[in-house]
Amino acid sequence: MGLIEDLKSLGVDTDDALVRFMNNSALYERMLKKLPKVVEDAPVMPYVESGDLDTALSNAHTLKGVVGNLSLTPLYNNYTEMVNLFRDDKPEKAKELLEKTLEIQRDLIDCIKKYM
Repeated sequence: MGLIEDLKSLGVDTDDALVRFMNNSALYERMLKKLPKVVEDAPVMPYVESGDLDTALSNAHTLKGVVGNLSLTPLYNNYTEMVNLFRDDKPEKAKELLEKTLEIQRDLIDCIKKYM
């Protein structure tokens, strides 16, 4: 199995992604391999824990866009809900969802790093 097949087994909508990337799997994989750096540069949890909810919201929104473009469906759905929770002034619920999301994110990033 390759990266795309491994991601598909983790719930990623790789078929949708390949359509978005004009069936250029090499380009899609290159973009996927940039994800670990993006996630590192836009952490959410430290800002939630420090009470800087504006930055937490901003970073969650950034990650939502990135993972959405890559069709990382499990992450996209969670970050979308998280952004809404922050906007609805429900930071406790957003943090609970973030904790679950970080587990999924770790699995996806570990999968991607395996092919770097």
